[in-house]
Amino acid sequence: MTEPHSNPLNLVLMGGSSGSFVIFEQIVKLATKPLSCAVIFIIHRGKSSLANLPYLFKGKTTVKMEEPQHLDPIKNDCIYFAIPDYHLLVGPDERFYLDDTEKDFFSRPSINATFISAAQSGINIRAAMLFSGASQDGAAGLKLIAERGFATYVQNPDFAEMPRMTAEALSQYNGHHILNRENIFEEIRSVLYST
Repeated sequence: MTEPHSNPLNLVLMGGSSGSFVIFEQIVKLATKPLSCAVIFIIHRGKSSLANLPYLFKGKTTVKMEEPQHLDPIKNDCIYFAIPDYHLLVGPDERFYLDDTEKDFFSRPSINATFISAAQSGINIRAAMLFSGASQDGAAGLKLIAERGFATYVQNPDFAEMPRMTAEALSQYNGHHILNRENIFEEIRSVLYST
């Protein structure tokens, strides 16, 4: 049974691949005080990746960071990182589900898998964002989130290290907000601390 939250759960979803790691590190640094949302990062990592992202980002933020396991509850004021070789799904019971089904665009975790499950969960999505990457993963999930009426953001492909992912998102749906080089982190900070 899901424990009641003192504040309703809000999700901020962030997906990326090649060229996104440095951006993700900067976003983690923006979390300088408690968050009224759960931030979920999905970054493509190989099956053999041993990198523990909460450990790597230790000291960059005071907000709690985790790599969630199957059935872990999703809580506000926590930063989550999808672990390698599993899709990280969001359940309507406000828990994570690890899924080892087929890869999506050769990737597991898949950005689409997390975005689509979140869109279908009934949980409020404060925002979903897509950053640099070399595949089409994430575009379909981001479009679905936008069609459900939630705010969606795409890094401007013109300054993405690998523009294919964000360009594909914009080709599938042209209503995403654009994150430009000069204001990207101001906009993201505003999203993280909006109410």
